[in-house]
Amino acid sequence: MVRATSLPYQKKMTLLMVVPVVVLFTLTALVSRFVLHDHHHRKLLVGSVGLVASMSMYSSPLVAVRQVIKTKSVEYMPFYLSFFSFAASTLWLFYGLLGRDLFLAAPNFIGSPMGILQLALYFIYRNGPKSQEQPSKMDVENNGVKANQVSDKKFGI
Repeated sequence: MVRATSLPYQKKMTLLMVVPVVVLFTLTALVSRFVLHDHHHRKLLVGSVGLVASMSMYSSPLVAVRQVIKTKSVEYMPFYLSFFSFAASTLWLFYGLLGRDLFLAAPNFIGSPMGILQLALYFIYRNGPKSQEQPSKMDVENNGVKANQVSDKKFGI
């Protein structure tokens, strides 16, 4: 059963994650616009913040990887998301290397291996056990008793 306090808790946690990111990007834009007056320093600041954000994005699937290893099932890690994340990061890696752009290539040095890890785990655990069936709404409303058992009890069977 879902507790009544879970929804406000989820909103609070979402705000705790979103607000610092918005503040960081706003500060980056303001410092870049009003404090730094030459292109080189602006590029260095914005590129550094983007580099950290991209590395965070590419390392975020570690939570799903942990869940896949723990449950030996890939139901928590969609294949297409893993595949296209790997493909995109590999393409951007090569583009950054060819253009000699460290800010473009560096986060993809993390993204490509993370994509390979996700794909390898997918192929290892793709035939793993499925999670247990979630109870239906009717089961939850009847305190975990199956619907046919409830009707049997009503009729004294």
